[in-house]
Amino acid sequence: MANHSLPHPAAATARPFRQIITALLLAMICMLSTRAWGQSAAPAINLFVNPKTKVVYTEAGPGRVPLGTFGQIKSATQMERDIEAKTQAQLAQQQRALALQFEAQQEQQRQWNAEISKEVSDMYPAWRDFGDRWYKKISVGTLVYGDWSMYTHTGWGPQFLENIYTPGPGNNEWNSFDITRAYLDTRFAPSEDLSLRLTPELYKQFGTAQPDKIGRLSAVNSNLDGSEGVRIKYAYLDYKTFFRKVLRFEPAKEDVLTFGIQQNPFITWEENLWGYRYVTLSPWNYAGLSSAAIGLRLGGPIKFHEKQYIDYEVGAFDNGTYKQYDASSTKQVMGRVSVYPFGAKSQFQGLGLTGFYQYAYPNTYAPDRTLAATSSAPLAFNAGANGHIVRSALTVSYQGDSWQLAAQYDWGHNAFNASSYFNGAAPVDAFSSSFVSPAPTSIYGPWAKMVGIFQNPSNTVQQGVDLFGHWDIPETPFDLFGLYSWFQPNTKVTKNPLDFERWVGGIEWKVNKNLRIALDSQNLLYYHGQFTVPASELANFTTFTKASPPFSVSNAVPTDVHAFYLNLEFRY
Repeated sequence: MANHSLPHPAAATARPFRQIITALLLAMICMLSTRAWGQSAAPAINLFVNPKTKVVYTEAGPGRVPLGTFGQIKSATQMERDIEAKTQAQLAQQQRALALQFEAQQEQQRQWNAEISKEVSDMYPAWRDFGDRWYKKISVGTLVYGDWSMYTHTGWGPQFLENIYTPGPGNNEWNSFDITRAYLDTRFAPSEDLSLRLTPELYKQFGTAQPDKIGRLSAVNSNLDGSEGVRIKYAYLDYKTFFRKVLRFEPAKEDVLTFGIQQNPFITWEENLWGYRYVTLSPWNYAGLSSAAIGLRLGGPIKFHEKQYIDYEVGAFDNGTYKQYDASSTKQVMGRVSVYPFGAKSQFQGLGLTGFYQYAYPNTYAPDRTLAATSSAPLAFNAGANGHIVRSALTVSYQGDSWQLAAQYDWGHNAFNASSYFNGAAPVDAFSSSFVSPAPTSIYGPWAKMVGIFQNPSNTVQQGVDLFGHWDIPETPFDLFGLYSWFQPNTKVTKNPLDFERWVGGIEWKVNKNLRIALDSQNLLYYHGQFTVPASELANFTTFTKASPPFSVSNAVPTDVHAFYLNLEFRY
Protein backbone atom coordinates (compact mmCIF):
# COMPACT_ATOMS: atom_id res chain seq x y z
CA MET A 1 0.00 0.00 0.00
CA ALA A 2 1.34 3.29 -1.05
CA ASN A 3 2.16 5.80 1.58
CA HIS A 4 0.58 9.20 1.37
CA SER A 5 2.26 12.18 2.90
CA LEU A 6 1.03 15.69 2.98
CA PRO A 7 4.24 17.64 2.10
CA HIS A 8 6.96 16.62 -0.40
CA PRO A 9 10.19 15.10 1.27
CA ALA A 10 12.46 17.53 -0.46
CA ALA A 11 10.47 20.46 0.82
CA ALA A 12 10.63 18.97 4.29
CA THR A 13 14.49 19.01 4.20
CA ALA A 14 14.53 22.68 3.28
CA ARG A 15 11.75 23.64 5.71
CA PRO A 16 11.96 21.36 8.82
CA PHE A 17 9.03 23.09 10.65
CA ARG A 18 6.61 23.09 7.77
CA GLN A 19 5.28 19.72 8.86
CA ILE A 20 4.08 21.06 12.18
CA ILE A 21 2.35 23.96 10.43
CA THR A 22 0.81 21.43 8.06
CA ALA A 23 -0.54 19.47 11.01
CA LEU A 24 -2.15 22.57 12.38
CA LEU A 25 -3.64 23.32 8.99
CA LEU A 26 -5.08 19.84 8.96
CA ALA A 27 -6.70 20.49 12.31
CA MET A 28 -8.21 23.69 10.98
CA ILE A 29 -9.43 21.83 7.91
CA CYS A 30 -11.13 19.37 10.20
CA MET A 31 -12.85 22.19 12.07
CA LEU A 32 -13.97 23.79 8.83
CA SER A 33 -15.16 20.42 7.68
CA THR A 34 -17.29 20.21 10.77
CA ARG A 35 -19.10 23.41 9.79
CA ALA A 36 -19.37 22.17 6.25
CA TRP A 37 -20.91 18.97 7.51
CA GLY A 38 -23.45 20.85 9.59
CA GLN A 39 -23.69 20.11 13.27
CA SER A 40 -22.03 16.61 13.12
CA ALA A 41 -18.50 15.88 14.47
CA ALA A 42 -15.48 15.33 12.05
CA PRO A 43 -13.80 11.80 11.98
CA ALA A 44 -10.59 11.28 13.95
CA ILE A 45 -7.19 11.35 12.09
CA ASN A 46 -4.05 9.58 13.42
CA LEU A 47 -0.83 11.32 12.34
CA PHE A 48 2.72 9.98 12.43
CA VAL A 49 6.09 11.74 12.02
CA ASN A 50 9.58 10.68 11.07
CA PRO A 51 11.86 12.29 13.64
CA LYS A 52 14.75 12.39 11.29
CA THR A 53 13.05 13.82 8.25
CA LYS A 54 10.32 15.65 10.18
CA VAL A 55 7.84 14.38 7.61
CA VAL A 56 4.26 13.82 8.83
CA TYR A 57 2.34 10.78 7.59
CA THR A 58 -1.24 9.70 7.84
CA GLU A 59 -0.26 6.05 8.17
CA ALA A 60 2.17 4.15 10.35
CA GLY A 61 5.44 2.99 8.83
CA PRO A 62 9.10 2.26 9.47
CA GLY A 63 10.82 5.05 11.39
CA ARG A 64 7.58 6.79 12.10
CA VAL A 65 6.30 7.56 15.49
CA PRO A 66 2.73 8.68 16.42
CA LEU A 67 2.31 12.42 16.37
CA GLY A 68 -1.22 12.42 17.75
CA THR A 69 -4.85 11.88 17.01
CA PHE A 70 -6.74 14.79 15.52
CA GLY A 71 -10.44 15.12 14.84
CA GLN A 72 -13.50 14.31 17.03
CA ILE A 73 -14.01 18.03 17.05
CA LYS A 74 -17.25 18.80 18.96
CA SER A 75 -20.07 20.27 17.09
CA ALA A 76 -21.27 23.82 17.85
CA THR A 77 -24.41 22.39 19.48
CA GLN A 78 -22.39 20.12 21.69
CA MET A 79 -20.08 22.96 22.63
CA GLU A 80 -23.09 25.14 23.54
CA ARG A 81 -24.46 22.29 25.62
CA ASP A 82 -21.13 21.88 27.37
CA ILE A 83 -20.98 25.62 28.11
CA GLU A 84 -24.58 25.64 29.33
CA ALA A 85 -23.94 22.60 31.51
CA LYS A 86 -20.91 24.27 32.99
CA THR A 87 -22.90 27.49 33.57
CA GLN A 88 -25.74 25.55 35.24
CA ALA A 89 -23.26 23.79 37.44
CA GLN A 90 -21.74 27.11 38.48
CA LEU A 91 -25.20 28.59 39.18
CA ALA A 92 -26.19 25.56 41.21
CA GLN A 93 -23.00 25.89 43.18
CA GLN A 94 -23.68 29.60 43.80
CA GLN A 95 -27.28 28.85 44.82
CA ARG A 96 -26.10 26.21 47.26
CA ALA A 97 -23.66 28.74 48.71
CA LEU A 98 -26.40 31.39 49.02
CA ALA A 99 -28.80 28.90 50.58
CA LEU A 100 -26.19 27.97 53.15
CA GLN A 101 -25.55 31.66 53.87
CA PHE A 102 -29.30 32.40 54.18
CA GLU A 103 -29.80 29.46 56.50
CA ALA A 104 -26.98 30.70 58.68
CA GLN A 105 -28.57 34.15 58.81
CA GLN A 106 -31.96 32.63 59.65
CA GLU A 107 -30.47 30.64 62.45
CA GLN A 108 -28.79 33.76 63.81
CA GLN A 109 -32.11 35.68 63.57
CA ARG A 110 -33.91 32.86 65.42
CA GLN A 111 -31.35 33.10 68.17
CA TRP A 112 -31.80 36.89 68.37
CA ASN A 113 -35.60 36.56 68.46
CA ALA A 114 -35.38 34.01 71.23
CA GLU A 115 -33.15 36.33 73.24
CA ILE A 116 -35.48 39.35 72.68
CA SER A 117 -38.57 37.30 73.58
CA LYS A 118 -36.92 36.28 76.79
CA GLU A 119 -36.03 39.88 77.61
CA VAL A 120 -39.60 41.04 76.83
CA SER A 121 -41.02 38.24 78.92
CA ASP A 122 -38.79 39.24 81.80
CA MET A 123 -39.85 42.91 81.42
CA TYR A 124 -43.62 42.27 80.95
CA PRO A 125 -44.58 42.37 84.61
CA ALA A 126 -43.00 45.82 84.90
CA TRP A 127 -44.78 47.03 81.75
CA ARG A 128 -48.11 45.67 82.97
CA ASP A 129 -47.66 47.37 86.30
CA PHE A 130 -46.83 50.66 84.55
CA GLY A 131 -49.88 50.32 82.32
CA ASP A 132 -52.16 49.58 85.25
CA ARG A 133 -50.79 52.55 87.13
CA TRP A 134 -50.88 55.08 84.27
CA TYR A 135 -52.39 54.19 80.90
CA LYS A 136 -55.60 52.72 82.30
CA LYS A 137 -55.98 55.61 84.72
CA ILE A 138 -55.65 58.52 82.27
CA SER A 139 -58.25 59.61 79.72
CA VAL A 140 -58.19 62.58 77.37
CA GLY A 141 -61.24 63.85 75.52
CA THR A 142 -62.38 66.91 73.64
CA LEU A 143 -65.61 68.88 73.34
CA VAL A 144 -66.19 71.56 70.69
CA TYR A 145 -69.20 73.84 70.24
CA GLY A 146 -69.45 75.62 66.90
CA ASP A 147 -72.22 77.41 65.08
CA TRP A 148 -73.35 79.68 62.32
CA SER A 149 -75.86 82.33 63.41
CA MET A 150 -77.93 84.78 61.42
CA TYR A 151 -79.91 87.51 63.22
CA THR A 152 -82.88 88.70 61.22
CA HIS A 153 -83.57 91.27 63.99
CA THR A 154 -81.04 92.57 66.49
CA GLY A 155 -81.53 94.34 69.80
CA TRP A 156 -80.46 94.54 73.44
CA GLY A 157 -80.77 91.58 75.77
CA PRO A 158 -78.99 88.58 77.31
CA GLN A 159 -76.92 86.46 74.96
CA PHE A 160 -78.32 83.18 73.64
CA LEU A 161 -74.93 81.47 73.98
CA GLU A 162 -71.82 82.38 75.92
CA ASN A 163 -69.11 84.15 73.90
CA ILE A 164 -71.65 85.25 71.27
CA TYR A 165 -71.72 89.04 71.05
CA THR A 166 -74.12 90.42 68.47
CA PRO A 167 -74.61 94.15 67.88
CA GLY A 168 -77.71 95.98 69.02
CA PRO A 169 -80.56 97.58 67.05
CA GLY A 170 -79.93 98.61 63.47
CA ASN A 171 -77.82 95.56 62.53
CA ASN A 172 -80.42 93.22 61.08
CA GLU A 173 -79.14 90.30 58.97
CA TRP A 174 -75.98 90.12 61.09
CA ASN A 175 -74.40 86.65 60.72
CA SER A 176 -71.18 84.94 61.72
CA PHE A 177 -69.36 81.63 62.13
CA ASP A 178 -68.16 81.02 65.68
CA ILE A 179 -66.38 78.48 67.84
CA THR A 180 -68.07 79.34 71.10
CA ARG A 181 -66.32 76.73 73.23
CA ALA A 182 -63.52 74.20 72.86
CA TYR A 183 -62.43 71.96 75.73
CA LEU A 184 -59.54 69.55 76.18
CA ASP A 185 -60.76 67.32 79.00
CA THR A 186 -58.13 65.37 80.95
CA ARG A 187 -59.00 62.95 83.74
CA PHE A 188 -56.67 60.99 86.00
CA ALA A 189 -57.70 58.35 88.54
CA PRO A 190 -54.60 57.25 90.48
CA SER A 191 -56.69 55.03 92.80
CA GLU A 192 -60.26 53.96 93.46
CA ASP A 193 -60.49 56.73 96.06
CA LEU A 194 -59.40 59.76 94.03
CA SER A 195 -59.82 61.21 90.56
CA LEU A 196 -58.69 64.50 89.07
CA ARG A 197 -60.22 66.51 86.25
CA LEU A 198 -58.50 69.34 84.40
CA THR A 199 -60.41 71.07 81.58
CA PRO A 200 -58.96 74.14 79.85
CA GLU A 201 -61.40 76.16 77.78
CA LEU A 202 -60.73 78.01 74.54
CA TYR A 203 -62.92 81.12 74.26
CA LYS A 204 -63.07 84.43 72.40
CA GLN A 205 -61.79 87.42 74.35
CA PHE A 206 -63.32 90.88 74.20
CA GLY A 207 -62.05 94.08 75.73
CA THR A 208 -60.14 97.11 74.58
CA ALA A 209 -56.87 97.10 76.49
CA GLN A 210 -54.53 100.08 76.47
CA PRO A 211 -51.26 99.74 74.52
CA ASP A 212 -48.21 98.77 76.58
CA LYS A 213 -45.63 101.52 76.73
CA ILE A 214 -42.11 100.27 75.99
CA GLY A 215 -40.23 103.55 75.94
CA ARG A 216 -40.59 107.29 76.09
CA LEU A 217 -42.11 107.44 72.60
CA SER A 218 -43.12 103.86 71.75
CA ALA A 219 -45.94 101.50 72.66
CA VAL A 220 -47.19 98.05 71.56
CA ASN A 221 -50.85 97.60 70.66
CA SER A 222 -52.95 95.04 72.55
CA ASN A 223 -53.98 91.83 70.76
CA LEU A 224 -56.65 91.00 73.34
CA ASP A 225 -59.76 92.16 71.50
CA GLY A 226 -61.26 89.21 69.63
CA SER A 227 -58.34 86.85 70.20
CA GLU A 228 -58.87 83.25 71.30
CA GLY A 229 -57.87 82.88 74.93
CA VAL A 230 -57.44 79.90 77.24
CA ARG A 231 -58.75 79.66 80.80
CA ILE A 232 -59.56 76.86 83.24
CA LYS A 233 -63.21 75.78 83.16
CA TYR A 234 -62.84 72.80 85.50
CA ALA A 235 -60.03 71.82 87.85
CA TYR A 236 -61.22 69.64 90.71
CA LEU A 237 -60.43 66.60 92.81
CA ASP A 238 -63.05 63.94 93.58
CA TYR A 239 -62.94 61.83 96.74
CA LYS A 240 -65.13 58.93 95.63
CA THR A 241 -65.21 56.51 98.58
CA PHE A 242 -66.18 58.82 101.46
CA PHE A 243 -69.58 57.23 102.06
CA ARG A 244 -68.52 53.66 101.28
CA LYS A 245 -65.32 53.54 103.31
CA VAL A 246 -65.65 56.31 105.89
CA LEU A 247 -69.37 56.50 106.68
CA ARG A 248 -70.13 52.96 105.43
CA PHE A 249 -73.53 54.04 104.12
CA GLU A 250 -74.22 51.67 101.24
CA PRO A 251 -77.14 53.55 99.57
CA ALA A 252 -74.77 56.53 99.01
CA LYS A 253 -71.74 54.51 97.94
CA GLU A 254 -71.56 56.40 94.62
CA ASP A 255 -71.61 59.86 96.20
CA VAL A 256 -68.56 62.09 95.74
CA LEU A 257 -66.84 64.85 97.71
CA THR A 258 -65.44 67.43 95.26
CA PHE A 259 -63.06 70.35 95.71
CA GLY A 260 -61.97 72.91 93.12
CA ILE A 261 -63.43 74.67 90.08
CA GLN A 262 -66.45 72.49 89.39
CA GLN A 263 -69.98 72.28 87.97
CA ASN A 264 -72.75 74.35 89.42
CA PRO A 265 -75.08 72.04 91.45
CA PHE A 266 -78.10 73.11 89.38
CA ILE A 267 -77.09 74.43 85.95
CA THR A 268 -75.19 71.32 84.80
CA TRP A 269 -78.02 69.09 86.09
CA GLU A 270 -80.61 71.19 84.21
CA GLU A 271 -78.51 71.14 81.02
CA ASN A 272 -78.19 67.36 81.17
CA LEU A 273 -81.90 66.95 81.87
CA TRP A 274 -82.81 68.80 78.68
CA GLY A 275 -79.74 67.77 76.68
CA TYR A 276 -79.17 70.79 74.42
CA ARG A 277 -76.46 72.80 76.13
CA TYR A 278 -74.69 73.32 72.81
CA VAL A 279 -77.79 75.00 71.34
CA THR A 280 -78.65 77.61 73.98
CA LEU A 281 -78.41 78.48 77.68
CA SER A 282 -80.67 76.94 80.32
CA PRO A 283 -83.15 79.36 82.03
CA TRP A 284 -81.18 80.41 85.13
CA ASN A 285 -77.90 80.36 83.18
CA TYR A 286 -79.52 82.73 80.67
CA ALA A 287 -80.55 84.97 83.58
CA GLY A 288 -77.04 85.26 85.01
CA LEU A 289 -76.17 82.16 87.11
CA SER A 290 -72.72 80.83 86.18
CA SER A 291 -72.37 77.17 85.21
CA ALA A 292 -69.18 76.65 87.27
CA ALA A 293 -67.99 77.79 90.68
CA ILE A 294 -64.97 77.39 92.97
CA GLY A 295 -65.50 75.59 96.26
CA LEU A 296 -66.42 72.36 98.07
CA ARG A 297 -69.36 70.16 97.07
CA LEU A 298 -70.91 66.87 98.16
CA GLY A 299 -73.35 65.01 95.98
CA GLY A 300 -74.61 61.88 94.28
CA PRO A 301 -77.51 59.45 94.15
CA ILE A 302 -79.20 57.60 97.00
CA LYS A 303 -80.13 54.11 95.82
CA PHE A 304 -82.09 51.21 97.23
CA HIS A 305 -82.15 47.87 95.39
CA GLU A 306 -80.29 49.43 92.44
CA LYS A 307 -82.94 52.12 91.94
CA GLN A 308 -82.29 55.82 92.46
CA TYR A 309 -84.76 57.61 94.71
CA ILE A 310 -82.81 60.76 95.61
CA ASP A 311 -80.11 62.70 93.79
CA TYR A 312 -78.55 65.73 95.48
CA GLU A 313 -75.69 68.25 95.40
CA VAL A 314 -74.85 70.77 98.15
CA GLY A 315 -71.81 72.99 98.57
CA ALA A 316 -70.13 76.22 99.59
CA PHE A 317 -68.42 78.33 96.92
CA ASP A 318 -66.73 81.66 96.26
CA ASN A 319 -69.02 84.45 95.12
CA GLY A 320 -66.75 84.81 92.11
CA THR A 321 -67.20 82.39 89.21
CA TYR A 322 -64.61 80.29 87.37
CA LYS A 323 -63.79 83.35 85.22
CA GLN A 324 -63.69 85.92 88.01
CA TYR A 325 -61.43 86.86 90.87
CA ASP A 326 -63.14 86.43 94.25
CA ALA A 327 -63.37 89.99 95.57
CA SER A 328 -65.54 89.39 98.63
CA SER A 329 -64.92 87.86 102.05
CA THR A 330 -68.30 86.07 102.10
CA LYS A 331 -69.17 82.74 100.51
CA GLN A 332 -72.29 81.47 98.76
CA VAL A 333 -74.14 78.21 99.39
CA MET A 334 -76.06 76.22 96.81
CA GLY A 335 -78.05 73.03 97.00
CA ARG A 336 -80.23 70.84 94.80
CA VAL A 337 -82.36 67.83 95.73
CA SER A 338 -84.14 65.65 93.17
CA VAL A 339 -86.66 63.06 94.32
CA TYR A 340 -87.83 60.12 92.16
CA PRO A 341 -90.89 58.73 94.02
CA PHE A 342 -91.17 55.59 91.90
CA GLY A 343 -87.45 54.96 91.65
CA ALA A 344 -85.31 55.50 88.57
CA LYS A 345 -83.12 52.93 86.84
CA SER A 346 -80.96 55.76 85.45
CA GLN A 347 -80.54 59.47 86.06
CA PHE A 348 -83.64 61.50 85.03
CA GLN A 349 -85.64 58.37 84.18
CA GLY A 350 -89.34 58.54 85.07
CA LEU A 351 -90.98 61.18 87.24
CA GLY A 352 -88.71 63.60 89.10
CA LEU A 353 -89.34 66.46 91.55
CA THR A 354 -86.44 68.89 92.01
CA GLY A 355 -85.77 71.87 94.24
CA PHE A 356 -82.84 74.29 94.04
CA TYR A 357 -81.71 77.13 96.32
CA GLN A 358 -78.79 79.59 96.27
CA TYR A 359 -77.84 82.24 98.81
CA ALA A 360 -74.95 84.52 97.82
CA TYR A 361 -73.51 88.03 97.85
CA PRO A 362 -72.33 90.13 94.89
CA ASN A 363 -68.69 89.68 94.03
CA THR A 364 -67.97 93.40 93.66
CA TYR A 365 -66.33 95.04 96.63
CA ALA A 366 -63.91 94.08 99.39
CA PRO A 367 -65.22 94.59 102.96
CA ASP A 368 -63.32 97.87 103.45
CA ARG A 369 -65.01 99.49 100.43
CA THR A 370 -68.00 101.71 101.21
CA LEU A 371 -70.93 101.75 98.82
CA ALA A 372 -72.42 105.10 99.82
CA ALA A 373 -73.32 107.19 96.81
CA THR A 374 -71.88 110.70 96.65
CA SER A 375 -71.89 113.44 94.04
CA SER A 376 -68.32 112.48 93.11
CA ALA A 377 -68.94 108.70 93.12
CA PRO A 378 -72.47 107.99 91.87
CA LEU A 379 -73.81 104.46 91.88
CA ALA A 380 -73.58 102.47 88.68
CA PHE A 381 -74.07 98.78 87.84
CA ASN A 382 -72.95 97.65 91.29
CA ALA A 383 -75.48 99.74 93.19
CA GLY A 384 -77.00 96.62 94.71
CA ALA A 385 -73.69 95.18 95.90
CA ASN A 386 -74.78 95.25 99.56
CA GLY A 387 -77.91 93.20 98.93
CA HIS A 388 -77.81 89.43 99.17
CA ILE A 389 -78.68 87.25 96.17
CA VAL A 390 -81.22 84.44 96.14
CA ARG A 391 -82.02 82.09 93.28
CA SER A 392 -84.45 79.20 93.56
CA ALA A 393 -86.28 76.81 91.28
CA LEU A 394 -88.92 74.09 91.50
CA THR A 395 -88.88 71.58 88.62
CA VAL A 396 -91.21 68.76 87.67
CA SER A 397 -89.82 66.45 84.99
CA TYR A 398 -90.63 63.21 83.27
CA GLN A 399 -88.37 61.26 80.95
CA GLY A 400 -89.63 58.32 78.92
CA ASP A 401 -87.89 56.08 76.45
CA SER A 402 -88.12 58.53 73.54
CA TRP A 403 -89.28 61.82 75.05
CA GLN A 404 -88.71 64.23 77.93
CA LEU A 405 -90.73 67.12 79.32
CA ALA A 406 -90.08 69.51 82.23
CA ALA A 407 -91.85 72.50 83.78
CA GLN A 408 -90.05 74.92 86.12
CA TYR A 409 -90.84 77.89 88.32
CA ASP A 410 -88.00 80.37 89.10
CA TRP A 411 -87.85 82.93 91.89
CA GLY A 412 -85.00 85.28 92.74
CA HIS A 413 -83.91 88.25 94.83
CA ASN A 414 -81.33 90.63 93.33
CA ALA A 415 -80.57 87.83 90.88
CA PHE A 416 -80.86 89.79 87.60
CA ASN A 417 -79.07 93.13 87.31
CA ALA A 418 -78.06 95.36 84.43
CA SER A 419 -74.83 93.41 83.81
CA SER A 420 -76.93 90.23 83.39
CA TYR A 421 -79.14 92.04 80.92
CA PHE A 422 -76.18 93.40 78.96
CA ASN A 423 -74.03 90.24 78.87
CA GLY A 424 -74.62 90.03 75.12
CA ALA A 425 -74.49 93.59 73.82
CA ALA A 426 -75.25 96.99 75.35
CA PRO A 427 -75.29 100.64 74.33
CA VAL A 428 -72.06 102.52 74.88
CA ASP A 429 -73.80 104.62 77.54
CA ALA A 430 -74.16 101.56 79.75
CA PHE A 431 -70.40 101.29 80.20
CA SER A 432 -69.39 104.93 80.51
CA SER A 433 -69.66 107.64 83.11
CA SER A 434 -72.54 109.05 81.13
CA PHE A 435 -74.63 106.12 82.42
CA VAL A 436 -75.27 108.15 85.55
CA SER A 437 -74.71 111.53 84.00
CA PRO A 438 -77.54 113.97 83.36
CA ALA A 439 -76.10 114.50 79.88
CA PRO A 440 -76.22 111.19 77.96
CA THR A 441 -73.90 110.71 75.00
CA SER A 442 -76.42 108.97 72.73
CA ILE A 443 -80.13 108.38 72.25
CA TYR A 444 -79.83 105.31 74.52
CA GLY A 445 -78.49 107.30 77.48
CA PRO A 446 -81.81 107.70 79.36
CA TRP A 447 -82.84 104.14 78.47
CA ALA A 448 -79.54 102.60 79.71
CA LYS A 449 -79.85 104.65 82.88
CA MET A 450 -83.41 103.33 83.35
CA VAL A 451 -82.15 99.73 83.15
CA GLY A 452 -79.63 100.43 85.92
CA ILE A 453 -82.25 102.11 88.12
CA PHE A 454 -84.76 99.25 87.77
CA GLN A 455 -82.33 96.33 88.05
CA ASN A 456 -79.45 97.40 90.32
CA PRO A 457 -81.11 98.23 93.66
CA SER A 458 -80.73 95.78 96.52
CA ASN A 459 -84.44 94.94 96.73
CA THR A 460 -85.35 93.60 93.28
CA VAL A 461 -87.44 90.45 92.88
CA GLN A 462 -87.46 88.10 89.90
CA GLN A 463 -89.77 85.31 88.83
CA GLY A 464 -90.24 83.17 85.75
CA VAL A 465 -91.82 80.06 84.27
CA ASP A 466 -90.06 77.61 81.92
CA LEU A 467 -91.16 74.68 79.80
CA PHE A 468 -88.69 72.52 77.86
CA GLY A 469 -88.44 69.05 76.35
CA HIS A 470 -87.67 66.92 73.32
CA TRP A 471 -89.06 64.01 71.28
CA ASP A 472 -86.96 61.43 69.47
CA ILE A 473 -88.54 60.68 66.08
CA PRO A 474 -88.88 56.84 65.99
CA GLU A 475 -86.38 54.88 63.91
CA THR A 476 -84.58 58.00 62.72
CA PRO A 477 -81.45 59.86 63.88
CA PHE A 478 -83.58 63.03 64.28
CA ASP A 479 -85.35 64.59 67.23
CA LEU A 480 -87.41 67.72 67.88
CA PHE A 481 -86.66 70.01 70.83
CA GLY A 482 -88.01 73.21 72.31
CA LEU A 483 -87.77 75.65 75.23
CA TYR A 484 -90.09 78.43 76.39
CA SER A 485 -89.38 80.96 79.18
CA TRP A 486 -91.37 83.85 80.59
CA PHE A 487 -89.30 86.04 82.91
CA GLN A 488 -89.86 89.20 84.97
CA PRO A 489 -86.52 90.87 85.87
CA ASN A 490 -88.08 92.96 88.67
CA THR A 491 -91.65 92.34 89.79
CA LYS A 492 -91.55 95.49 91.98
CA VAL A 493 -91.71 97.68 88.88
CA THR A 494 -95.35 98.44 88.16
CA LYS A 495 -94.90 97.80 84.45
CA ASN A 496 -91.37 96.75 83.65
CA PRO A 497 -90.47 97.26 79.96
CA LEU A 498 -87.77 94.58 80.35
CA ASP A 499 -90.22 91.70 80.98
CA PHE A 500 -89.55 89.16 78.25
CA GLU A 501 -90.38 85.80 76.70
CA ARG A 502 -87.80 83.52 75.12
CA TRP A 503 -88.48 80.55 72.94
CA VAL A 504 -86.19 78.15 71.11
CA GLY A 505 -87.24 75.39 68.74
CA GLY A 506 -85.49 73.17 66.26
CA ILE A 507 -84.54 69.76 64.92
CA GLU A 508 -81.41 67.80 65.74
CA TRP A 509 -79.52 65.25 63.62
CA LYS A 510 -77.43 62.71 65.51
CA VAL A 511 -74.80 62.00 62.89
CA ASN A 512 -73.01 59.47 65.10
CA LYS A 513 -72.04 59.03 68.74
CA ASN A 514 -69.47 61.84 68.46
CA LEU A 515 -71.24 64.44 66.31
CA ARG A 516 -74.64 66.08 66.35
CA ILE A 517 -76.02 69.07 64.48
CA ALA A 518 -79.07 71.23 65.19
CA LEU A 519 -81.00 73.73 63.09
CA ASP A 520 -83.07 76.01 65.28
CA SER A 521 -84.75 79.37 65.75
CA GLN A 522 -83.99 81.45 68.87
CA ASN A 523 -86.06 84.45 69.86
CA LEU A 524 -86.27 87.10 72.59
CA LEU A 525 -89.65 88.86 72.67
CA TYR A 526 -90.46 91.67 75.06
CA TYR A 527 -93.76 91.12 76.78
CA HIS A 528 -95.26 94.62 76.78
CA GLY A 529 -96.25 96.84 73.89
CA GLN A 530 -94.35 100.09 73.46
CA PHE A 531 -94.95 102.72 76.18
CA THR A 532 -93.29 105.56 78.12
CA VAL A 533 -91.93 104.99 81.63
CA PRO A 534 -92.83 108.06 83.74
CA ALA A 535 -90.37 109.79 86.03
CA SER A 536 -92.55 108.87 89.00
CA GLU A 537 -91.90 105.16 88.39
CA LEU A 538 -88.13 105.71 88.29
CA ALA A 539 -88.39 107.81 91.47
CA ASN A 540 -89.58 104.71 93.35
CA PHE A 541 -86.08 103.20 92.94
CA THR A 542 -83.76 106.20 93.22
CA THR A 543 -83.53 109.68 94.69
CA PHE A 544 -83.08 112.41 92.12
CA THR A 545 -80.77 115.36 92.86
CA LYS A 546 -80.18 118.70 91.27
CA ALA A 547 -77.29 117.15 89.39
CA SER A 548 -79.59 114.38 88.22
CA PRO A 549 -83.10 115.75 87.70
CA PRO A 550 -86.19 113.53 87.23
CA PHE A 551 -86.73 112.19 83.73
CA SER A 552 -89.05 109.86 81.85
CA VAL A 553 -88.11 107.33 79.15
CA SER A 554 -90.08 107.15 75.92
CA ASN A 555 -90.06 104.01 73.76
CA ALA A 556 -88.87 102.10 76.82
CA VAL A 557 -89.59 98.61 75.42
CA PRO A 558 -86.54 97.24 73.53
CA THR A 559 -86.82 95.74 70.08
CA ASP A 560 -87.24 91.96 69.82
CA VAL A 561 -84.35 89.70 68.81
CA HIS A 562 -84.81 86.91 66.25
CA ALA A 563 -82.09 84.55 65.03
CA PHE A 564 -81.50 81.30 63.18
CA TYR A 565 -78.72 78.99 64.36
CA LEU A 566 -76.91 76.01 62.89
CA ASN A 567 -75.28 74.47 65.96
CA LEU A 568 -72.65 71.73 66.09
CA GLU A 569 -71.31 69.63 68.93
CA PHE A 570 -68.31 67.31 68.55
CA ARG A 571 -67.50 65.14 71.54
CA TYR A 572 -64.81 62.50 71.79
